[in-house]
Order: sequence, then C-alpha cells, then structure tokens
Amino acid sequence: MSICINNFEAATDKQVSAEQLAAAVAEARQAVGYSMEQLAVTTGLTVDELNAVESGAAAEPALLQRIATGLGLPAAAFLTA
Repeated sequence: MSICINNFEAATDKQVSAEQLAAAVAEARQAVGYSMEQLAVTTGLTVDELNAVESGAAAEPALLQRIATGLGLPAAAFLTA
C-alpha cells in the first residue's frame, strides 16, 4: 500500500470544517469500538493527540492518515463527512 499526502489532499473538492472532521474521526473510532486509549496504542499516537483531533484543534494530514490506517479506513473517509 502506498501512502501519499498528495493523494490525501486531492481526495475531495469540497471544504470540510474542523468540526465535521472531528466528528467524523470520533464517529469512526466509536463505530470500530475503540476507546481513545486503544486507538492510541494502535496508531502510536498519544491520547492527547487524538483528543486534539477529535476536538477539532488538530487536523494534520499525517495524523489523520495514521488514525484512518488504525481504523482500517481510507483517510478520505473523514473528508466526506
């Protein structure tokens, strides 16, 4: 599998707000049945980093890609919220 930030950024033509993105990430995590701690272990991110994403304070493509991979989703899934 090849991961490329350019593919991630080109995945959508519409704008997604920070709140929509945060909600999509939280919803996806909950749908898989992961707690924040479980997703942190799976992704190698800290709980604080995950909290920042789910609160809308952080939305770096690299973080979103790691979360998506940990959840078994394409990163673009968060952008179609």
